Amino acid sequence: MVRTEIHRTDQPVYTISVAAELLGVHPRTLRIYEEEGLIQPRRTKTHIRLYSQDDIVRLQEIMKLMDQWSLNLSGVHALFEAAHRLEIEIDQMIREMLGD
Repeated sequence: MVRTEIHRTDQPVYTISVAAELLGVHPRTLRIYEEEGLIQPRRTKTHIRLYSQDDIVRLQEIMKLMDQWSLNLSGVHALFEAAHRLEIEIDQMIREMLGD
């Protein structure tokens, strides 16, 4: 029998130093993104930050918006908030159309 393991991308596995190394940034950068509310890593009982693969992807998106689109942290935050509101509105419109 072949055993396959399911890898959950939302499972927190990377410490801040490992996440920073994967992204090529200083750990302080990740702390700043957290302070700005752009990312919320999970915490262990001893308050160590743990990042998931989903967090890494989101951080890559943040960095791309800042590097390629020249957005600052406030711009990234505003864009993410607008996208979230739009997603909620679309979900609501779909539910209304389906009669839920």
